[in-house]
Amino acid sequence: MQKSKNATIIIIIIILLFGLLGSLKLVRSINIAYLYIINPIFGMGLSFLLYFTLGKSMENRKLKKPIMEYTIIATLVFIFVYMLSGLFVTFGKNPYNTTIIGLLHNLWITGVILVAKEFVRYKLINNVYEKDKNKVAIIITVIYVIIDIEITRFMGTNITIFSVVKYVLQTIVPNIARNILFSYIAINGNYKASVVYQLVTNLYFWISPILPDVPWIMTAIIETTIPVILFLYIRYTKNKLNIFRNKESLTNSNPRNIIPLVVCIILAIWFAIGIFPIKPVAIASGSMEDELFLGDIAIIQKCNANDVNVGDIIEYQMDGYTVIHRIIEKTQRNGKFYFVTKGDNNNSPDNKEVREDQLIGKIIFKIKYLGYPAIWLHIVQENEEMIEVETGN
Repeated sequence: MQKSKNATIIIIIIILLFGLLGSLKLVRSINIAYLYIINPIFGMGLSFLLYFTLGKSMENRKLKKPIMEYTIIATLVFIFVYMLSGLFVTFGKNPYNTTIIGLLHNLWITGVILVAKEFVRYKLINNVYEKDKNKVAIIITVIYVIIDIEITRFMGTNITIFSVVKYVLQTIVPNIARNILFSYIAINGNYKASVVYQLVTNLYFWISPILPDVPWIMTAIIETTIPVILFLYIRYTKNKLNIFRNKESLTNSNPRNIIPLVVCIILAIWFAIGIFPIKPVAIASGSMEDELFLGDIAIIQKCNANDVNVGDIIEYQMDGYTVIHRIIEKTQRNGKFYFVTKGDNNNSPDNKEVREDQLIGKIIFKIKYLGYPAIWLHIVQENEEMIEVETGN
């Protein structure tokens, strides 16, 4: 078959319709048949059809090898960062079935589909002439993102601001980053590097006996930044191979220029969510005025009972929330420390003693006014949760 933009668009429309059909309630009623039979057979069938009808596509041999090398490195970095994050948080039991049967199950319902998707992406992008490749790549990227994020899942549900923000950052943004990367690889290399990246990273989750119990924001960061950096390295390598390249633009596109910024952003977010021994906490009440005011940021250093004394301002855990008050008395009974605390702006000490196992850390310094955005988001989330309870959702 000769290169045909019309044929490519028709196949893309078929993929979109099938993908949207898969997220409808009608298909969910036959979920097992769809997962184990319909979806894999559709993917394999379409792949074989394109393989035999479209013929062999031309590959950029100069880029093929570096793309695969960068992809392997990025995949290993992905796994290493996930494992490293477990040192800062905690490890938990793998929710996947890590037996041979479980592995074969995941390879069939997920592995077959992702291989088919990347092969189809590659064949369709390269089934048009050079001037149309970028347009087709954009269309396929958008279609794959729509299918992957299952927009129809929100139909008939109570949507809140917090749930939307979380879903966008945790699911949509990483999905967009991955699909842009894989489409770019399809234009400049082939489908194999994309398959390697997805299969190996998925295998890590499928076979590892334990997995880091990381916060969702950390997951979003890892799954977004690594594809973006890999994309930039491939683009930089492509520019270097271009004999008509501009030296200044080549220097500006060097990924090494942005990696320090990306690392700083990641570290800042990890710091904000308490991954490190110190963390920020927004002050949401006036009980500690004139030391801490509403909207201030208190920097908390994690510590134990031996590290705090009378006069220190500590953060401690209560049922479902934390408190930041000053220690006015410290005692020891039966080998355990107990603290009497009081807000500087309160008339009397707190009603209950604080046990040493409730202690989170102590304040080491403060920053004025930077806590207002966090307080606002917290109020919005609480209001939305209250509405859900009142409406019975």
